Amino acid sequence: MSQNPSPVPGANDDAGRSRTRHARLALLIAAVGFAVIGLLSLVVVLVSAWAGAEAWPGFVTAAYFFLPLGFLLMAAGVVVSVLRRGRG
Repeated sequence: MSQNPSPVPGANDDAGRSRTRHARLALLIAAVGFAVIGLLSLVVVLVSAWAGAEAWPGFVTAAYFFLPLGFLLMAAGVVVSVLRRGRG
């Protein structure tokens, strides 16, 4: 009889890793999406100011909130990645 000292990984281990991987991917996609929307809104505001027109307040609000939110989500993704590498 052969004895295997290491436990056989169960299906739950792979499901947990897959869920974590999907959550990290969703976090990073949201971060990039918010950053892109914020940057595009900022470009619209800057171009309209350069042209002498007034930008729609929604673009100003989007640039004001989405850029920092995208940055914070990207920073959270980096922190999660560093913590994950530290444990592994």
